Amino acid sequence: MANKFEFKIRIYMEDTDAGGIVYHANHIRFMERTRTEWLRASGVDHYWHQQDYNFVVHKINVKYSRPILMDDLITVTASVVSCKASSFVLQQNIYRGEIMLASGEVELACLGSDMKPRRLPDEIRSLILKELGQD
Repeated sequence: MANKFEFKIRIYMEDTDAGGIVYHANHIRFMERTRTEWLRASGVDHYWHQQDYNFVVHKINVKYSRPILMDDLITVTASVVSCKASSFVLQQNIYRGEIMLASGEVELACLGSDMKPRRLPDEIRSLILKELGQD
């Protein structure tokens, strides 16, 4: 399997509902933040300053296993599962220590400035293939 990127996030009051449990949609926000940090850590820091392409979530499947609570320090992971010409799939998990709290599979599609599917940029495709051990 691919290398696993890890990003730590502290849970604050704003992340929780009235019962002190993280609101379900915030799990997806934590996964998004981790994907952004994965790109940044991989040296793709110019992504936010270009206008040639964008990544959009094409599909997402999240399984909630255990609650995330106020003040938890969680680790969110991202690892590449597969790659196609204009999209790729990541497995993302959320842990408190060794305990898996949630897992998700996210398919990201690459769109050009015209909002139509386009091939992954060479730099991104190379990064993904390297993560898969296919470089």
